[in-house]
Order: sequence, then structure tokens, then C-alpha cells
Amino acid sequence: MSELISGTCLTMCPEKERWMREREGLLHILEIDESTKHRKRPAADPTKTVKCFARPAAGQTMPDLSELRPGPVLGLTIRFLFKQVLTRSDINWVVLYDFTFDRLRAVRQDIIIQRIDTRMSISLFEPIVRFYIYSEQRLCERDIKEFDPVINNKHLLECIKHLLALYDEQEIRERQSYSDICKELDNWSITDNRTEMETIYILLHLGNPTAISRGLELPSIYRSKMVKTALKISLAWYLRNYARACRMIRSLPPLLTCAALCNLRQIRRTSLQIMSSGFNSKNLTFPGLKLQELLLYNDVSKLKADCELFGLNFTNENVQFEKSKFKEDVSLATPEAFFNARELHKLLPEILLDSN
Repeated sequence: MSELISGTCLTMCPEKERWMREREGLLHILEIDESTKHRKRPAADPTKTVKCFARPAAGQTMPDLSELRPGPVLGLTIRFLFKQVLTRSDINWVVLYDFTFDRLRAVRQDIIIQRIDTRMSISLFEPIVRFYIYSEQRLCERDIKEFDPVINNKHLLECIKHLLALYDEQEIRERQSYSDICKELDNWSITDNRTEMETIYILLHLGNPTAISRGLELPSIYRSKMVKTALKISLAWYLRNYARACRMIRSLPPLLTCAALCNLRQIRRTSLQIMSSGFNSKNLTFPGLKLQELLLYNDVSKLKADCELFGLNFTNENVQFEKSKFKEDVSLATPEAFFNARELHKLLPEILLDSN
């Protein structure tokens, strides 16, 4: 059995790293002591400095325990990032995202190196998953230089898959009688969080047979109304019933809506292709306002942009579908936020903070 590794750093950033970054001028603007911000080398504020992500040094066999934060400290670090950093309105949210994204990578790294126990790992990964989902919706319209949705999605899928593996591992370890499991779940308060994460997994993989199968095979205690709704949406999209899928997405609570909307660009692209065949005509047009409602467009100009992107004629706010003109080489529709920035900022406590 491998040796247990347990970190001894009880602050958000190890002192050694804090001193080094202060000395080398590597402090982030969010970490400096405000009273020293005009100096050539601002000082670090120990209450705001957070360990940054760094790849392990080549040839390093044993980590320095003084640089590893135990589970409770990692939990406090996540809460600090969510409550004190992401809620700020005086700094561009892209800056807040980049800072939090990097610091959460360091949190994940500390979890893996120490092989933190399953329950604690679950409590740490759940808010991280919520962060990636929220960020995808809030920054989806930003330039690729400011926000890369592919990288964000890569980390989101890594975390949600790891989280589901942790749930499965915990379930295997605790094969007890049904009543004992229910009692323990009540004490641990995992049921609601797990059903939410299982729902998110289904919504992130709409129409995916593996995700649908997992949802159908969940123990009844986790097969909540949320999970059942997500399965209905996923099955509707599997059958390419875009109208039903989009209509049901509208009924979801904010976090789950954001999760489902990670698929929106693909949904719109595929739906427009289907309609180009089903409503193929050189004379008739489809009402643009109806299409805007069907495919969850907030701005008719975004619908017009997508029609032009895919080679469809958009005139007088109506769409002319012609199968032969549809550009099949275009893989995704243009990005559009379902919630505007102000709405998302108001929703931040509900999506990120209330669950922590």
C-alpha cells in the first residue's frame, strides 16, 4: 500500500511560494497588499494570496508536505475564491476567471497528490464543476484570446467524470443495508448534490447513449425529478426532436440551464440542418420569430448571423430553408449567451455560493 501523503500547509498559499512571488514580482493584482500597490514590488497580502498552479519539477519523487494544503484548507480556499474573488464587480470578470481557473487547478493538483479521501474529494470537486459550467455561459461570447471554451470544457468534463467515479467508489465501499445507506446519506447531505451532478452529467452529454444509460441505471434514491427531466431532454435530442428538447431546457433551474446550454451551438447547427431538409423550398419561408423562440435565440441578429453562417437566406426576418445551400462544413453555430451578464452576476450566489 502506498504511503499516505498529508500536507501541512494551513494557509491558502505556502509561505515559501508567497515570499518567492513577492520577491520576483509575480503576484497577481488580486493578491497584493493595497497599501503597497504603488511600489515597484508590491507586498503580498497573506489573506488574499492563493497557491498558483505549477507542474511538478522533473525528477521530484516526494512532494514537499509544507507546500500541500489538506482538505479543509482546500475547501476554505474554494470558498474564498467564490465569495471574495468572483463576486467582485470592479474588475473585468475575465481577469477574475483566469485567476480562479489557475488557482482551482492548483487545488485539484493538491487533491490528487495527497489522494484525499473520497468524501472530502467529492465536496471539493462539486463546486469546481459548478464554476466551469457558470464560466462557460458567462464568457461564451468573449473573444478566443480572452476565453477559450474548448479548454474550459476539457477541464469541466475531466472534473465531472472524476466526480462520478468518486460517487461510484463511495457507493462500492459502503455496501450496507438500504436503511443504513439512507441514514448515512442524510448525515452526509450527499443526496441532493449527487442528483444535481448526475443531472449535470446527462445535460452535458445530451443524446449520448452512455450518459442516458447511466441515468437510467441510477439507484432510485438518486433518480430525482431533476434526473428524470434531464433524461427526457437527452432522449428528445437523441431522437432529434429539437423543439421538445429546447422547450424543456427553458424549464430548468439556472445551473442546469447553463449545463444544457453547453450544447446549444451544436443543437442550433444540427436543428438548422434538419430544418433545411424538412422545410426545403425555393418559394416558402419560415417565420424568423418562431425560429428564434424554438432554438432559444435571445437576439434575432444572432439568428440572422447563423443563417448567413450556414448559407441560409434571411430576409424580412424570415428564413428560407434550402437543403442544397446548407454549408455542412461549418461545425458550430455562433456563440450567444442565454443570460446576459447582469442576470448572470445576480445568479452567481444561487449557482456558486448557495451550494457551498
